[in-house]
Amino acid sequence: MNITVIYATGRKARSSTYHIAQLLIEELLDGGKLFEFQLPRDMPHVCAGCYACILGHEERCGGAAAMAPILAAMEQSQLIVFCTPTYAFHVPGQMKSLLDHFAYRWMVHRPDLSFLRKQAVIINTAGGGGMKSTVREIRDSTDYWGVARTHVISQKVWNYDWPTLPDSFRAAALAKVKRTAERIRRRAEHLTPCLKVRCLFYLYRFLHSHGKMTEADDAYWREKGCNTVAPWRA
Repeated sequence: MNITVIYATGRKARSSTYHIAQLLIEELLDGGKLFEFQLPRDMPHVCAGCYACILGHEERCGGAAAMAPILAAMEQSQLIVFCTPTYAFHVPGQMKSLLDHFAYRWMVHRPDLSFLRKQAVIINTAGGGGMKSTVREIRDSTDYWGVARTHVISQKVWNYDWPTLPDSFRAAALAKVKRTAERIRRRAEHLTPCLKVRCLFYLYRFLHSHGKMTEADDAYWREKGCNTVAPWRA
């Protein structure tokens, strides 16, 4: 299984999110390719809301060069992993900026419909609260991108880092990793989008096929031939 991992932290040795991601990778990579990106190093450009991507000119974005290898890795991967701590009850700013650059890939615009045959995992740790709001920010994007199934591994770590994490916390994280890996393997055998993603696909397919959105977006959907075909059935 090819895997793309996006880390919203530069910490490794002491990061619980990083080490939980390594446990998941060990379970699932199985000879596949691993693509890893660390934010903000690999995507330093902050979305300025220039609207170029929404208008169909994503190549004019100041972050286009940095985005290109991330997009290419995702296209080649069956699994996309978002590895993020919680900062002030939300995702770190560098992760939010990356998600902002993918706004034009929402189904209301011009999605990569191959995502309907991919899965994602959100790995989130927090010292206390805020895990639900952090996960929701990323899951909103994966659902609207059309990712078939999004899985979540959340783990409270309080004021510990990975080397000092109590055995009970570590055992709980490992159990969640193994359960999630098993779900991913089972889903991969006959992968279909979850109900929410299917409903979003059919809604936007209807709107685009009836010319209800922008011309650039409607033309994109016509070109992809998905006004009548559900890609996961092809």
